[in-house]
Amino acid sequence: MSSSRNTWQTGPVTAVLFDWDFTLAYSLGPNVSHIARTTRLFQEYGVVCTEAEVAAAQASLEADIASGKMSGSLRPQKKREIIRLYGELLRRLNHPDTSYEFAYSVYAGYGLLPHYLFDDVLPTLRTLQNQNLKLGILSNHSSSVRGTIEQLMGDIVPQTHVIISEEVGVHKPSKTIFRRAASKLHQAPGSCLYVGDNLVVDAEAAVNAGHFAAGIWIDRADSGAALPLPENVFRITSLLQLLLFFGR
Repeated sequence: MSSSRNTWQTGPVTAVLFDWDFTLAYSLGPNVSHIARTTRLFQEYGVVCTEAEVAAAQASLEADIASGKMSGSLRPQKKREIIRLYGELLRRLNHPDTSYEFAYSVYAGYGLLPHYLFDDVLPTLRTLQNQNLKLGILSNHSSSVRGTIEQLMGDIVPQTHVIISEEVGVHKPSKTIFRRAASKLHQAPGSCLYVGDNLVVDAEAAVNAGHFAAGIWIDRADSGAALPLPENVFRITSLLQLLLFFGR
């Protein structure tokens, strides 16, 4: 666990919110690559493609974005950006249907893939729950993932504490979605922590945009030990380390 500081400079923390993908859960398998996951998702919707073909399509798309040949984000967070990216990949794979409607169905389908919790999730969240902390999930995702979250986490995180960007109409790192998430838990933002696997979109945005007490970056790959972190932003490599913030 590392940070530029060891304590946050706000009042007592009463709630902890979590990102979903690659913070609490992963789809298909722990070591499945982004390309392999996208290939499987496309195949689920009848797209005839191989991993090599998807990798080539992704590489050409990223090259066009990097060169300015086309606009877009290499790591999109917003619904429309992701759907547009899927549409572009489908076009480069010569799929006959590159419509927004079909690309949206693929986008929504991601939440329906088999998902599994990381081993450190249940022990950590049950301990936090036993300390009477309110728990929530805030995810940039389609509403289709709600059933998956309910199946895997329903006895720990109530559905009223699950905030999904497609349903809210805004996405992280917007301050609005963090504020709404805190409100859903009936907490002031300054009484909340947020835990996520993206340093900028999750941990830093929770503090800088959402005015949360702290943002916790879960760096499961342990790749960011040398990175300087802003005030009230912390790095952990296992979710169990989160308990150290609460004296456990």
